[in-house]
Amino acid sequence: MPNERNALVAEIRCFNRFYTSLVGLLDETLMQSAYTLTEARVLFELGNRSGTIAADPSGETGFLARAFHLDIEPVASAMAAELKLAPAYLARILRKFAAAGLTEMRVDPNDGRRRVLALSTRGDAALARLQAAADRDLGRLTAGLVGDEAAELSHALKQVMRLLGGEFLPSSSQGKAVAEERGGAE
Repeated sequence: MPNERNALVAEIRCFNRFYTSLVGLLDETLMQSAYTLTEARVLFELGNRSGTIAADPSGETGFLARAFHLDIEPVASAMAAELKLAPAYLARILRKFAAAGLTEMRVDPNDGRRRVLALSTRGDAALARLQAAADRDLGRLTAGLVGDEAAELSHALKQVMRLLGGEFLPSSSQGKAVAEERGGAE
């Protein structure tokens, strides 16, 4: 690896250590909640996927469906792949959420033969508390920015995502508004 690339890798790793320490990502739970970072992300994904199909009319089941005694394999497998999680690990998280009453299966309003995996009222409330805590903490973190610094930071974050191949995703409230404008789900 050329020296320039080695330096870049070292800078990224230094930033990772700085940021994880700054926002407390190495704590056992996120935002002093009952959830780990991974669990909070799964909760976020469930809360921001409207109408995620959990059972299709064919009735085919896979590993996760059998583990839950529900046909949720399509949504769980897709989410595991997107989040780069082992399906068995995601299954444990979803089982924990179900036991805590955070998730429920609902009839798909567009196709009565299908069911969707969704957050329950309790799950929505847990997600709202996590998002409020994150917003509060990040608000405190950025409160000291003056002048154009907030815009500069926002631009830098978008640049990092673009340069590393990521897609800029708006915040959940912005994302829902954008999705509604597009006529679909986020």
